[in-house]
Amino acid sequence: MRMPVVVLACALLLAACGGGGHAGGQAAQPGITVAQLNTLHGSLGGCMRTDNCRLADRLDLLFDWIADSGCPDIVTLQEVWTKSAPMIMDRLGDACPFTYEAMRGNRGLGVDDEMILSRYPILDSEHHSLLSGFRKVLWVRVDHPLGPLDVFTTHLASSSDGGPSPCGTGCPSECVAAGAVTRRDCQAVQLAAFVEARHDVDTPAVIAGDFNAEPGSFIYRTFTERGWSDVYLAAGNPECDPTSGVGCTSGRQDQSLVDLESPASNEIERIDFIFLVPPRNGFACTVQLDPASDRDGDGTATRIFTDLPNPFAPACGPAPLPVCWPSDHEGVELDMNCG
Repeated sequence: MRMPVVVLACALLLAACGGGGHAGGQAAQPGITVAQLNTLHGSLGGCMRTDNCRLADRLDLLFDWIADSGCPDIVTLQEVWTKSAPMIMDRLGDACPFTYEAMRGNRGLGVDDEMILSRYPILDSEHHSLLSGFRKVLWVRVDHPLGPLDVFTTHLASSSDGGPSPCGTGCPSECVAAGAVTRRDCQAVQLAAFVEARHDVDTPAVIAGDFNAEPGSFIYRTFTERGWSDVYLAAGNPECDPTSGVGCTSGRQDQSLVDLESPASNEIERIDFIFLVPPRNGFACTVQLDPASDRDGDGTATRIFTDLPNPFAPACGPAPLPVCWPSDHEGVELDMNCG
């Protein structure tokens, strides 16, 4: 777990921020930086009675984290909804020396959408339906300095919309053939097929989101057995320890402010991932993952994203103190350098 970092004025550090990451002892290497977070819509339970669990405060804290993480090239968000989307749009130019371009998928229901923020122009996009129609994957192709970069983000089904339920007699043939048992399993199979259909360039591809499944599961293996790396583990980070919350990304109470205003981690599982599809032979770059120790000295790394209770304030807790966490999840960061 990292130590709190003072947020620097990235506008004074454009050279270091060019590839994502803080200023540090060395110039940033060319590469790809990504942050992922399920933002917690806060439209259920006790959250509804507390301004969606202090949504505005939580989004302010999220953008503090984005700045502190060196203004990543890409930020992927889940559980974006009718109320949070305009609040995010209003903050796109606040945290970094550039204004993020945003692409939001829209289910038409106004809840639990995906959104991708990019510091570079978005060339193409698609919001693709997965089994049941409610869950989707958002794809964008970004005009990245290393080449056209495909980014996919999703939020696979939870128990509330039948994720663990049997895929059933109408299970799509591709899911049956792959051995999918549950609806969520099938969504993972469909997601992987969509990635393979859209990713036709030599550069790496990024798949980020809340998969509602832990390492070793059918869903997890659907990606790793294709040779797509779980970047958090590939960078040498420890597996989730539910007793301390280290390495965990989910488990915090999500329908009241109790856990969001507590400095305690309360995370008990790792269900949020960034998977990296390796580049093809035509990509003139040897992929190197910067580990949590920040080996390249640029201030960013491959690690858990929002893993500390509000390091930007002297204290956090119930209002009027600043909120402790931007979400019930902590998300993941990727710092991929070119060797």
